[in-house]
Amino acid sequence: MRYVLLKFIVLICTTVCYSQTKSISGTVSDAMGPLPGVNIVVKGTSNGVVTDFDGVYVIQNITDKDVLSFSYIGFLTKEITVGDATTLNVTLEEDAQTLDEVIVVGYGTQKKSNVVGSVTSVEVNEATSVPTTNVSEMLRGRAAGVQVNLSDARPGGGSEIVIRGNVSVAPNGNSPLVIVDGLPFDSLNDVSPDDIANIEILKDASATAIYGSRASNGVILVTTKTGKSGKSTIDYHGYTTIQTLTKNFNQYDGQQYIDLKREANRNRFTGEYLNDENIFSPFELEAIANKDFVDWEDLILQDAVIQSHSLSYSAGNESTKVFSSLNYFSQEGIIPNSGYDRGTFKLNINQKLTDKLSLKGIFNYQSAKQDQETGNLNFTTITPLAKPFDDEGNLVKNYLGPSNTAVNPLWDQRESEDETKINLTDINLSLVYDFNPNLSYTLKSFLRNRNTNRGIYRSSLHSAGDEGVDGLAVISNTFFKQLLIENILDYTPQINDKNSLNFTAVQAFDEQLTEYSQLDKSGFTNDALGYNGNATTLLNSQRSVSQRRLLSFLGRVRYGYLDRYLLEATARADGASVFAENNKWGFFPAVSLAWKMHSEPFMENVKAIDEMKLRVSYGATGNQGINSLESLGVADDLPYVFGDKTVAGATASSRLPNPDLKWETTTTLNAGVDFRLFNNLFEGTLEYYKANTTDLLLDRSIAGTTGYNVIRFNVGELENRGLEASLTTNIIRKEEFGWSLGTVFSTNKNEVISLTGELDENGDPIDITDTYGRRLSVGQSINNIWLPQYDGIYQEGDDIASSGNPLAQPGDVRVVDQDGNGQIDNRDNVFINADPDWYGSITNTITYKNFDLFADLYIVQGATKLNTVLANGELWKGSINGIRAKYYTPEYPSTEYPRPKPDTHLHLYSFAVRDASYVRLRTLTLGYTFPKDLFSKTGFQRAKIYLTGTNLLTFTDFRSYSPEQNPLTDSGTAFPETRNITLGVKLGF
Repeated sequence: MRYVLLKFIVLICTTVCYSQTKSISGTVSDAMGPLPGVNIVVKGTSNGVVTDFDGVYVIQNITDKDVLSFSYIGFLTKEITVGDATTLNVTLEEDAQTLDEVIVVGYGTQKKSNVVGSVTSVEVNEATSVPTTNVSEMLRGRAAGVQVNLSDARPGGGSEIVIRGNVSVAPNGNSPLVIVDGLPFDSLNDVSPDDIANIEILKDASATAIYGSRASNGVILVTTKTGKSGKSTIDYHGYTTIQTLTKNFNQYDGQQYIDLKREANRNRFTGEYLNDENIFSPFELEAIANKDFVDWEDLILQDAVIQSHSLSYSAGNESTKVFSSLNYFSQEGIIPNSGYDRGTFKLNINQKLTDKLSLKGIFNYQSAKQDQETGNLNFTTITPLAKPFDDEGNLVKNYLGPSNTAVNPLWDQRESEDETKINLTDINLSLVYDFNPNLSYTLKSFLRNRNTNRGIYRSSLHSAGDEGVDGLAVISNTFFKQLLIENILDYTPQINDKNSLNFTAVQAFDEQLTEYSQLDKSGFTNDALGYNGNATTLLNSQRSVSQRRLLSFLGRVRYGYLDRYLLEATARADGASVFAENNKWGFFPAVSLAWKMHSEPFMENVKAIDEMKLRVSYGATGNQGINSLESLGVADDLPYVFGDKTVAGATASSRLPNPDLKWETTTTLNAGVDFRLFNNLFEGTLEYYKANTTDLLLDRSIAGTTGYNVIRFNVGELENRGLEASLTTNIIRKEEFGWSLGTVFSTNKNEVISLTGELDENGDPIDITDTYGRRLSVGQSINNIWLPQYDGIYQEGDDIASSGNPLAQPGDVRVVDQDGNGQIDNRDNVFINADPDWYGSITNTITYKNFDLFADLYIVQGATKLNTVLANGELWKGSINGIRAKYYTPEYPSTEYPRPKPDTHLHLYSFAVRDASYVRLRTLTLGYTFPKDLFSKTGFQRAKIYLTGTNLLTFTDFRSYSPEQNPLTDSGTAFPETRNITLGVKLGF
C-alpha cells in the first residue's frame, strides 16, 4: 500500500513538472499579415515575450490553466486560455475606437479618419502639465503652425496665439477664434485647465469656413468634461509651484558701474580719466567711499509660490449626466504687490427629457483678482550707487540723496495699489430634438456677462499723490455682455453601403455690448480705504459704449463614396455691423477633397502603409477685427470753459469716416497628407498652405490739412505661405515599457504683395507706416525692422574717413553705407524680418510600469528682436545701469560692444538688433501612479504623484529675462518670466 501511494505521488509530481515546462508558440497577425512587437504575457504574472519581425513567438513555463494576453497599440487586446494546446496562432482586430477616433470639428463631430480639412488634436495631458492659468501657453509646441508668443509674464497675464502667420494688419486682426463647447469665448484663459477634455485646432479654410468671418485666423475648439454613465466619481488635482528668477545676463555691480561711468567720461583724445569729483555727485562719492552698493534685482525680486486645487464630480445614467467642478488658483508674483487669485465653478448637465428631446446646460462662474506692481519700476537700469533704506532700516523716499528728487521705486511700491476684479458668468442652454435617428434640430443659446473693475490708488505719500492732491485714484469699470442664438439642423440620410451623406444648416445671431466708465479723483480724507475712500475733487470722468452685431447663415455638405473618396463643401454669409452700410455682408465658401489611398484594392499587399490619406482644400474666410463705428463719423468730447464754468461740447473725431469700408478676405489653399506606417511605428502629417489676404483693413495717416489725422480703409494684399510637419514615432510598445518621440515643425513666410498702387519718383511702390509704427513695403514681411545694417565696431586702423560716418572714432558703432555716397541716411536702411525662420518642438514620452516621464524641448530659429536696453544711449553714457558687457576700451578693444562715451552713440538701434533664436527645455515631468490594490480598502480608485520642471534650461544669445521678452518696456522693466518647480497629486474616488 505504501508503494502504491508513493508511486501515485511521483506520478502527480511528474505531471505537474511536465505542465510547468510546457511551451507555447505561434504567429500573431492582423488582416494585413504578421505583427512584430506584439506583447504576449501570462495574465497575472510577469512572464512574457514579444513577437519577432515575422510575428512569431515562443513562451516557456506555461500550464494548461494559464491565460495568455495578446496586446498591441491600435488593436483590441485578446485573452486565450491555453488548455492542452501547444500552438496558438492569433489574429488581432483593429481597435475601431483608436482608428476611428471621434474629434470635434465645426458644429459637430467627425471620425478622425474622415476629416478632410486641416485639423490638429492637442494631447491634453501633456498640455495641462504646465502650471498656469494661461491656457494659451499650454498650446506652445503642441500643434504645427500654432505660434505662441509671451505677452505678459505677470500673474494673470496672457500670450498671443498666431495660427499660420499674420494674415491681417488690423487691430486684433490675427487672434484666432476660441470656441468652448460650441460657443465663442473672448479669452482662452477663461477656461480652467482641469476642466478641459479635448482641444482641436482648425487651420485651413475648409475647416474654419463654417465659422465664416470670425475664423480668418484659425479656430481653437475646446471641449470641457461632461458626466458619464455609471458609478459616480470624484477627482482631485492639487499642486504647489515654486517660481524662481531665470535669465542669461548680469547687471553691473557697484564697482563695475563705477568703472563704466569713469570709462564713459574718459578723455577720448588724451586717454586720461577725469577726477571722480567731476563725474560723481557728493552722494555718490560717499557711497563709493563706504561701498554702499545696491543690488536692485536681488532687493526687489523674490521667490514666489503658486497653489492650485481642483475638485470635480461626475455621475450619470441613461437619462441624466452631471459634471461639476470647483477650482481655485493662486499665484504670487516675484515682484512685490503682484499676484493673481481665481476661483471657478462649473456645472454641466445633460438631461434626456423624452425619447426625442434632450436638454444640455452649462453654467460657468469665475471670480478673479489681479494685483499689479507700480509702473516705471526700472530695476534693470537703476544705479547701484543708492541708499534705499536709512540707518534704522526704514525706506527713504529720495534714494539718491536729499538733494535729488528721484523717488525710491520701493517707496512708490509701498504707497500704491493696483487691483483688478473680474466676475464672469456664462449660461449656455441647448435643446436638441431628434425627429428620427437621421435628423436633428438644436436650439443653442448663450449669455455671457463679464464685469471688470479696476482700482488704482496712489497714497498721499506716493510721488504722484504728495503734490498737494492728498492721494490720487483712478477707478474704471468695463461691462461686457454677449448674447448668441443659434439654430442648427443636421441631416444624415441613409443611402447605401457605398455612399454617405450629411447636411448641416445653421442660422446664428451674435450681439456684443461693451460699456466703459472711468473716474479720476483726488483729495482723500485719509489713505485707509484706498480708492474706496471719499474724495473731494473729481479730476476726470469718462464714459463710452460700443456695440457690434453679427447675423450669419451657413450650410455644409459632406459626401463619401466607398469610404475612400471624401468631399466637403461649406458656404457661409455674414453680416457685420462694423462695416459701411452697403458692404456689411460677406460670403465665404470653401471646398475640400480627400482620398484614403490605403483603402484601395491595389494597396492591400503594401504592408508598410497602415494609413495614407491625401487632402486638398480651397476656401475663403473674412475678418471683421476692427473697432465698431470706424466706418462712421463720430464726435470727440471737448468741453468748453467760460470763466469758472465748464459746459459740454464736442468736436469732429480725428478719424476720417469711410462709408466704403468692407470686409477683409483671406483665401487659403491647403494640401496635406496624413499617414501611419509600419504597424503604427510612425504616424504624422505633412502640409503646405498659401493664404492671400486682400482688401486689408489698414489705418493710414493723412494730412492734417484735411481736418483729420487717420482713416481706416481697404488696400493691398498680404500673403502667408508655409510648411508644417508633425511626426510621432512609437519606438517601444510593450505592456510595461513604452517609448515614443514626437516632433512638430513649422515654417511661415509673410510678404506684402501690394499696397495702394502709388509709385515714387523712381517707379517703386510707396511704403506705408501704420499706426503700430510698422513700415509696410511690397516684398517685405509686415513684421520687420527698418534700420541701417549693423557692421561691427570701428577698430584702430579702420578707414573711418571714407566710411559712411567719417567723424566716428574707434569704439563707435559701424553700419553699412549701402549706396556708397559717404553718408548714412534713410536710403541706407534695410529690412530685417523679425519673424522666425522656423519653430517647433521635440517631445519624449517614456512609461515604465507605474512610472512615466515626459520631456518637451521647444525651438525657435531665425527670430530677430531689438534689445531695448542695449539700444539705450544712457547706458553707454554710464548714466544708468543695464546689461553688463565687455565694452570697448583702448587697452582691450572689443569687436562686439561699443565704447562708453559721454555723448549719444549713433546707430545704437542697429547695434541692438539681435538674434532671438533659442532652444528651451520647457517641460520635464516625472510621475508615479500607485497600484490600484494599494488603495483597495481606502476608497481610492486612482492616485498619482508627479514632479514637474518648467523653463528649466534656455539656450539663447538674446540677453533678457526671456528670449521672447525685451528687458525694458514702455512702463518699466518687463515682468520676468520664471523657472518653475511643481509638486502635484491627482486622486480619484
